Amino acid sequence: MSGTMMQLGALAALAAMAGAAQGAVTVTLGASAPTYNDRALTFDEPGTPTGPVSANTWLGSHDVVIDAGDGQPIVDDFGPVFGSWAGTGNSFFGNFGVFMTFAINDVTGLSMQVWDPSGVPSPFGGGMGVFVFNDGVQVADGFFTPAWGGVGDTWLNVSAMPGESFDEVRVLGFGFGPTTIADNLSWDVVPAPSARALLGVSGLLGLRRRAR
Repeated sequence: MSGTMMQLGALAALAAMAGAAQGAVTVTLGASAPTYNDRALTFDEPGTPTGPVSANTWLGSHDVVIDAGDGQPIVDDFGPVFGSWAGTGNSFFGNFGVFMTFAINDVTGLSMQVWDPSGVPSPFGGGMGVFVFNDGVQVADGFFTPAWGGVGDTWLNVSAMPGESFDEVRVLGFGFGPTTIADNLSWDVVPAPSARALLGVSGLLGLRRRAR
């Protein structure tokens, strides 16, 4: 799907999404955000490719697929292009947004820095939308004035209530020619069923030992 089609689809879906279940997952944009412990991705890891990259680049190492809205993601140091405010070292660049799918484990919390030149939200366009899904169903959204040019809050935080999770996050601007930069991601994952089973067995063994 082209980036234009993705953006038009997101715009067309806004009214339908307004009735989606809210509260189990929250989306905020601020001057800071928690650092989560299970995964971290800065795009400066040893061996990280630069220039045009595959959306599956981090599937093996981080269990996440990260794509651009136009299907042509780029990783590079954008400081010389936009200014020193644009990420720390390498960042991820997506025309028409950044689309993240957590392919293996659901996620309970995600933080990242984002920049987009789309400006203030209005009925006529502009602003940045964040859409959160679980198993194809939207569970949260947020609309913000994104940081750009060294001005504004950069830290996006998506947090699930206990017992809740999500597996997809879409970040896209609604200005003219939106381009989203993302950097310094971290997230926590839901333990795999096998891990849960092992924890349960461990707990039962502990109870049996104490009962003897």
